[in-house]
Amino acid sequence: MAFAQVDTDPVRRASITPSVITLQTGESAKFDVLINSAVWKPTVLSSAFVAENTIWSVNGMVGGNNEFGTIDDSGLYKAPDKIPSPHEVQIIGKIDGVQNEQLFATVILDPNKQCYESVYQYSEAREQSKYFSTPHGVAFDKLGNLIIADENEHHVMRFSREGEFLGFLGDGQGQEEGKFYRPRVVLLDESDGDIYVSDQKEFGNRIQIFTHDGKFKKSFGEMGTDPGQFLRIHGMDFDANGKLIVVDVDNSRITKLSHEGEYKLTWGKKGIYGNELNEPHGLVIDPNDDVFVSSYYGTIKKFDTNGNYLFSFAEANPPNGAVNIHSIAGDRWGNVYSIVRVLDGEEMEFGNQYDRSRDNMFNIEKFNNNGNFICGINLSNRGHSEDWVVVDEKGYIYVIYSGKDSAGFEILAPK
Repeated sequence: MAFAQVDTDPVRRASITPSVITLQTGESAKFDVLINSAVWKPTVLSSAFVAENTIWSVNGMVGGNNEFGTIDDSGLYKAPDKIPSPHEVQIIGKIDGVQNEQLFATVILDPNKQCYESVYQYSEAREQSKYFSTPHGVAFDKLGNLIIADENEHHVMRFSREGEFLGFLGDGQGQEEGKFYRPRVVLLDESDGDIYVSDQKEFGNRIQIFTHDGKFKKSFGEMGTDPGQFLRIHGMDFDANGKLIVVDVDNSRITKLSHEGEYKLTWGKKGIYGNELNEPHGLVIDPNDDVFVSSYYGTIKKFDTNGNYLFSFAEANPPNGAVNIHSIAGDRWGNVYSIVRVLDGEEMEFGNQYDRSRDNMFNIEKFNNNGNFICGINLSNRGHSEDWVVVDEKGYIYVIYSGKDSAGFEILAPK
């Protein structure tokens, strides 16, 4: 079987300017959506014109409001008279006729204010834990509970957001269908509440599907290197059409499947340039169906839904740039949250990320949809190894972690 090729048909894309801006209360700024004057295709530049008939909103409200600021039909934004909470404001311009119909920009109204605060922690001593050894993946179920996969305990479990254990999924540890061997990633299918789990069975399929109440349903994605096969899945997400997109670390590629697991498309190869991937780990799809992929040893890359490379950010440049990016998550505004492992140097495969005494070392780095750095976020215990992150509709961040002595999860709220 031959690999499907990335779609290189030219398309029209848009951008927003400014992408990120800091304002004082009561100040104004003009935003524009720019459309390429010619159809866009990878590596080709063209001039642009200002889009007409853009629908502008602030934090999802057309025209905005007094609390977070207002924006008129021309894109003129006026900041509120007092700093809101959260103080990071999302500007959205929506247009028709381009591949990325929603354009996102960020207004920061108090750059000196802490952007998130811890509101809840659940932790267990690893030697005495009933549930946590090396928690690896986390997702919400259809009721908003946390589904957490623990790789070394070989189980998938459900917790309330208040830390109450609600039970296990599946039939325990094993190689058979419905059982788990080193489960890594969990994902909610919002269309029907099913839960997708990837693991590392020595034989059999890489992805299993369970009903909301934890009963095995089916599996797909056999082990291997051929198109549609997988070695080590480390990130997956659904697009708006129900297609499942998967990042495969050891095959250094991205694979798109139908909702039922039928192979559609592959892109990527080992490397650091363009559409090449350097130990890809994290994957998230934004509201435009653009695909963000993080490489463990640095950089996050943005692709369109057909696998065309768009741009890179979060460049690896130790000691100032992030390496050891374990996973990424997204929110409804297209922001990207990057989990950066920061354990002591002797525990890192390629040395420490950067000097632990530096003030700019963060557990989580937040970027907007255009790759601009927004803020750094730290957990209460900065010595933990952060494993996975999800973000809910309110912008709350849920992080699972493990350290030398304890493991659990923490919830952070935007300020």
